[in-house]
Amino acid sequence: MCPDFQNNFGVTSYIGFLDSLIDNADGVKYLRKSHILQNFLGSDDDVAQLFNEIGTDLVPNNAIYSDVKSKIEDHYKTNWKKWMAQFFHEHVSSPWTILAFTGVLLELGMTAANSGTAPCEALLEYLKERGY
Repeated sequence: MCPDFQNNFGVTSYIGFLDSLIDNADGVKYLRKSHILQNFLGSDDDVAQLFNEIGTDLVPNNAIYSDVKSKIEDHYKTNWKKWMAQFFHEHVSSPWTILAFTGVLLELGMTAANSGTAPCEALLEYLKERGY
């Protein structure tokens, strides 16, 4: 470190943050699939080992990325986001399924609207017969 200038330890904090996200090859795989990391070392285990070794002697400023980490943790705690992602991953795999799903939703909406107006029409007929 150079004593001539002030340093906010941004790089070491970022490496420390990545080290906190990467414990094994699964963390590397997720970050690689999300296009956050590119693996030029060969295996995901090698990258995980590299980050775990680099992060042992760092003195990062954890306050910089604590809000990011808490937002990531909050994101994974919400169940409906998981369910929506799982639904789209499993059931919406082509434009045809999206079109069919949209058609079904439209048909259900039209049926509900028609069912909702039928009692109103019957009430109007009844009131007309009674002279109201």
